[in-house]
Amino acid sequence: IDVADEAGGAKMRLPATPARMEALLAKCRFTNGADKGTVLALYEQTAAAILGSLDKLSVAGLPLVRGDVWCSPSRLAEALNYCSSLRAVAVVGARLDDDGVAELVAGLKDGALPALEVLALGHNRYGARGVEAVCGVFRRGVAPRLQNLSFAFMPIGDAGAAAVAAAVATGAALPPRLAVTMVLCDVGDEGARSIAAALSLAGPGCRFQLMFNRIGVAGKSAVLAALEARQGWAAFSHMFNLIQMRYAPGSAMLTRAMGRGGRISSESGRLLAS
Repeated sequence: IDVADEAGGAKMRLPATPARMEALLAKCRFTNGADKGTVLALYEQTAAAILGSLDKLSVAGLPLVRGDVWCSPSRLAEALNYCSSLRAVAVVGARLDDDGVAELVAGLKDGALPALEVLALGHNRYGARGVEAVCGVFRRGVAPRLQNLSFAFMPIGDAGAAAVAAAVATGAALPPRLAVTMVLCDVGDEGARSIAAALSLAGPGCRFQLMFNRIGVAGKSAVLAALEARQGWAAFSHMFNLIQMRYAPGSAMLTRAMGRGGRISSESGRLLAS
């Protein structure tokens, strides 16, 4: 059975929320007009029970297209607003650009996802503007228990790293004990220095994973100095998080190509990691 779309991505529908079902029922005819309210009430109970009990959710490889009736970023946000028990969500390989991820986070209600611990938004197509939109949602009390935020395999570059650093530096913008993954994100020395400057203002549990970027000696030195000032000397763990790919000729291009390849694989549904 072929369940892929024309571009090779997953083909499915997102859950219909009660509001969406009400709009669909408005177009239907019932033999007894009272049946419509009964059907909607039963659906509301069912949707709230199912979505409210979800522990994990993955839409890996599912294209989220703005304006799509069934699979748009806003439709996913509507469903997530009902997921009060959700602890991990992966929106990877969804082909989200800056406008798409902005639509997704804008659709989340204040205080949504109260139990969420892991948010994987990597393997998409947005850049610094999208990162700013994601970081801004935490100011509205969304996902207050978040522990892991992933932008892995994203072309966010130094500007994206600076956007995360700015959110970290505000203190209240991000949850206090948060691990931010920026693996294969095309971050260089400028982005690394932004993160290093922000670490002195970050919460006590805030940490970054910066492997396989294009950070040079100056950037690594700045981050290491900031980490040592916060956590003391832990050579192996600090250096491991700063393993880079910039010592061979063409390594910057190789890093970008690896990130692009990971995104393409994830969009096809073959790579499900965050």
